[in-house]
Amino acid sequence: MATNQASGLNVIALISGGKDSFYSILHCIRNGHRIVALANLHPPLPPAQGNGTDNQEEDMDSFMYQTIGHRVIPLYEQALRLPLYRAPITGGAVDTSRIYGDEPVSSERDGDETESLVPLLKRIMKDHPEADAVSAGAILSTYQRTRIENVASRLGLVPLAWLWMYPSLPPPVEREGRSTHAGLLEDMAAAGCDSRIIKVSSGGLDSSFLWENVADPNGRTRDRMVRVMKRFVVEGLSGAVLGEGGEYETLAIDGPGFLWKNRISIEQEDREVKTGDGGVSFLSLSRATVVPKDMGESCMDPQYIRRPQRLDPLFARALHDLDAGLEKESTEAQITTSEPFMQERVGLTQSGDGNILTISNVADPEAGTGADEQMRGIVAKLRTILGSSSEKSSPTTTDIVFATVLLRSMRYFAQVNGEYVSLFTKPNPPARVTVACGDYLPEGVQVMASFVIDRGPRSRREGLHVQSRSYWAPANIGPYSQAISIPLQEDSSLEHAGGLVFVAGQIPLDPASMEIADGHKAADDAWDSNFSLHATLALQHLWRIGTATKVDWWLGGVAFLASDPQRGHVKARIATDLWKTMNCKQLGDDNTDEDGPDAWDIRYGGQGDLLHAATQEHQIPNYDVVDCPTQSPPIFTVEVQELPRGSDIEWQGIGLRGNISLSSRTLSELSATVWSTVTGDGIAFYSIEIGLEGINSALVLHSRIEQILTHLDGGRMVHFTVYTTYNLSGTTFKGQIIPCQAIWGSQGQRIAAVMMLRSTQKE
Repeated sequence: MATNQASGLNVIALISGGKDSFYSILHCIRNGHRIVALANLHPPLPPAQGNGTDNQEEDMDSFMYQTIGHRVIPLYEQALRLPLYRAPITGGAVDTSRIYGDEPVSSERDGDETESLVPLLKRIMKDHPEADAVSAGAILSTYQRTRIENVASRLGLVPLAWLWMYPSLPPPVEREGRSTHAGLLEDMAAAGCDSRIIKVSSGGLDSSFLWENVADPNGRTRDRMVRVMKRFVVEGLSGAVLGEGGEYETLAIDGPGFLWKNRISIEQEDREVKTGDGGVSFLSLSRATVVPKDMGESCMDPQYIRRPQRLDPLFARALHDLDAGLEKESTEAQITTSEPFMQERVGLTQSGDGNILTISNVADPEAGTGADEQMRGIVAKLRTILGSSSEKSSPTTTDIVFATVLLRSMRYFAQVNGEYVSLFTKPNPPARVTVACGDYLPEGVQVMASFVIDRGPRSRREGLHVQSRSYWAPANIGPYSQAISIPLQEDSSLEHAGGLVFVAGQIPLDPASMEIADGHKAADDAWDSNFSLHATLALQHLWRIGTATKVDWWLGGVAFLASDPQRGHVKARIATDLWKTMNCKQLGDDNTDEDGPDAWDIRYGGQGDLLHAATQEHQIPNYDVVDCPTQSPPIFTVEVQELPRGSDIEWQGIGLRGNISLSSRTLSELSATVWSTVTGDGIAFYSIEIGLEGINSALVLHSRIEQILTHLDGGRMVHFTVYTTYNLSGTTFKGQIIPCQAIWGSQGQRIAAVMMLRSTQKE
């Protein structure tokens, strides 16, 4: 077996008997992990039956677990030669919120069926103390995924969901160039899986499909399913073909020999067709056996299990164009300011408008010399500020939607996280950007933080907090979400008035391994192509998250670079070219990234605002909502001391949902360019780059900022953020300051500062 077990995880595999949980096991092994045990939850036994199973339910109505065919489950222990642990499902769907734990249910959660997993996993962990991960077959269900992640987090297990968003990912090379609604089933067939349909309930499927193999080698069953479902499924055909909306359920009976040592046999006379309400048909299985298999027929190596390609077609093309355009350029001496950056403390500032409150530049060096002590002090300060609000319903730390954390050194990252996490008790913590600024922070300050708070109802926000490893985008391994979306207006919803989407900083982690893709080649002759890959992959993460959260337009992009004085200008050019390529209308028109449905929510209802069906296209940029198809969002590149995980680039972006009006202008006399993005109800956002011409000190820069604001009617501006190489700590500037070593503008040229702000009222 060509895997590196020594460096892999020890996985408890949750199985339902269905195709997805077993195919996820194959991907665990494909990615170098080891299965230590199988875990299954089954319908409870009738009280009068003791340990008998004759009157046990064939199936039960569970929001969370597949139970049809549960009597076959014990045979998997012999078929796979892995220890199997089982327990009854207790309780019901008490917490039916889309995100588990999002609504306060207090002790009532003890009766939720999700909690049945906890004692089962604890029992396995006691017998297998080496277990450190748990896998599941979630494909499109936020409902299912967040519940497993919640339990895994409490037990200290790494959640694995290799099939998450699989239908929207670039197909494996074996399927490249072929569009199919049943691609995942085809990949299962290529792996030698045998999964039989044992229940049909919708999508036009009838009893004639029972006991058909959805992973049959010839594809006849899949083709027939697609033909039938096309007549009944209006949207989300790809999800329906996978059974994600409960259209059918399966029973796995065989697979590749490296997992399946024996196969399960169920003869025709042991399968009885039964019917239920609403056109439901299912098989009642009276007898099943484990039989030997000819291992020569299924001697597949795990390395042949198909995996999605790393890059979507548009990003692969963009990377190819970057590589083709790379030229060896002369190094550039770093331009530095003539004064120390921040000898003085930066002032803590607050600004509020509508539903948004910002609290910026919070530091507490008086709390102690350690970064953890100072973060603890910042937490206390923030709680005090929010608690002193005179508003009737004052915001709390739960209402933070975005945070910027500046460290003196990345070696403080873990200890700061340990204190930072105490701010948040809800499932969706804020999105976050973390960078290290070195000695550009004020003397004695080890950490400084700024926060954006949403003062609107929490029920009107949306969060994306994927903690499972997958092939989609990096899992969140710290106290932050991939994205938080809030309405533009306090009294509106995301759908009716559009919204802001705060996306966490994205670095080039390979989602499956959570390691920097292809490592670092800073000293290698191929450093430029290595950096281009990192820039492209990290930007793809931003795009995928933006697509899932329905971003129409980026207010602007910021690419953080780790300090590299000799190559910074080349890296800035690469990042700039890449951003412009991906925001090009010609590419945007071809963008077919799919927004995955939450089919479990659709099936069980009552979950409110859902993701689109898998076949519904959503593209970034969405030029259908803008009035200036020739303008692209601006891009700025800033150099800091260090980035998380030793990365060389981190992308940050704030997305906008809804109709917008775009404009740009050059203020030649002030050496500045202004980009304006105005929403349908008149809220304006500005991105401003300020050139180096005539600026030789922080006081001059501060004066230049005041002049620019006058041009923009500065009395109506709030929520300032400035990226600069100059020491604004000694000025009267009020806003968030991010100290940088170097900044490049929208054309890749060196500039003095970038400023981002929002108007206080409708224009």
